[in-house]
Amino acid sequence: MSDKFTNNVRARLYKQGYQGFTKDDYTTAAIAVECDDLDNPTKEQLSQAVDYLKGKTTSRLSVIDEPIEETLTVEAEEEQQETDLQTGALTVQEPENQIVLTDLEKQALVADIAQGAGIELKAADVKQITVSIASTFASRKELNEAIFNALVHFAREFKNQEVSKIRRKADEIRQTLAEMDDVAGSELTQIKQAMEATALDYKSQFADLALSFAGIID
Repeated sequence: MSDKFTNNVRARLYKQGYQGFTKDDYTTAAIAVECDDLDNPTKEQLSQAVDYLKGKTTSRLSVIDEPIEETLTVEAEEEQQETDLQTGALTVQEPENQIVLTDLEKQALVADIAQGAGIELKAADVKQITVSIASTFASRKELNEAIFNALVHFAREFKNQEVSKIRRKADEIRQTLAEMDDVAGSELTQIKQAMEATALDYKSQFADLALSFAGIID
């Protein structure tokens, strides 16, 4: 993460039409203006650093032909920069050819592309898919590839989840059938044992009755 000295000097140079400096350039500038605390530079040190870098070899600079439109006075602009420096809100403008999307814009694109491909997605699914999609792209092609890859990844994950559900259901069915077989086997065993016990009881009773008749006949 850049320090406040580098961020502020870069922003000032950019507004004056200068860019293309490296991290080493800013470090050299800080040493040149004797800025020991890079997170608490003075206005004088920032101004000296800007002048120092502007005076370096022009071959390493890329000067913008059309200067950025000024909307504040010099004094107001300086105060705004200092405020941004303290709040951490100072940022360098992104190149114009980049595509920058908000979360809502990414969600809308994902939903449109999925619908065009005949894929129905729930709102929760769309949000889940956009989490893995970046917000900045160098070209429309790169954006489309990112959305396509996210949709493919989601489809694979969905398939894996559904297969896992089917396997769990199949395991539950097999377990239930096995338990039913165990219960049925146990019931049949009990019935067989009861029938055998009844048969033995009847056999014993008939034997006793036969002996009784034999005694009478004798």
